[in-house]
Amino acid sequence: AALAAAAFPDRPARVASVDVAKAFVGLDEQKSLEGGLKSLGERMAAEKDRMSRELQDLNAELESYKPGTPPYNETLKKVEAAVGAMRAQDQFGQLKLEAERATALRELYARIRAASEAVAKDSNIDYVVVNDSLVPVEPAGLAATQQQLNTRRFLWANPEMDITDAVIARANADFKAKGGTVPAAPAAPAAPPAPAPKP
Repeated sequence: AALAAAAFPDRPARVASVDVAKAFVGLDEQKSLEGGLKSLGERMAAEKDRMSRELQDLNAELESYKPGTPPYNETLKKVEAAVGAMRAQDQFGQLKLEAERATALRELYARIRAASEAVAKDSNIDYVVVNDSLVPVEPAGLAATQQQLNTRRFLWANPEMDITDAVIARANADFKAKGGTVPAAPAAPAAPPAPAPKP
């Protein structure tokens, strides 16, 4: 028993907590990834718009032919193919965005873990826990409320032991050190010109 006890430090464990939701929002890398995802979404929306205009043109062409004629039948096949392609593109776009968001979420979580470890080692902290007591229990039915409560691990945590800001600062410093950049915030809309003085 003495040998097993000698393997552990002869001091109380030091524990700190992190608000993971706040950490995600505070990461510069998250803002950068969101910018990339927004750009991807815009490109996919532009492609969908292009395909929609193409379909409208085909429908207009179809209406110019008499039903049952060879040009009508040929154009009808093109319309059906365009509808199928548009649906496939829409489904692909949704799946692609979802997959990219999931990948980004995993990467950001890994950054939060790495930054938490670095802060903990620098501060001689033994355990860093997720402070899930900060998130309110959402109003729901009995089963959903029980499920929310069963996933909780903390009832309360001393805010003095919260290292979220230090974790965010460390992760942001690491991101910048690797050459990461944050997209510029959109410019504020210009103020309308002042009305001309009345003569």
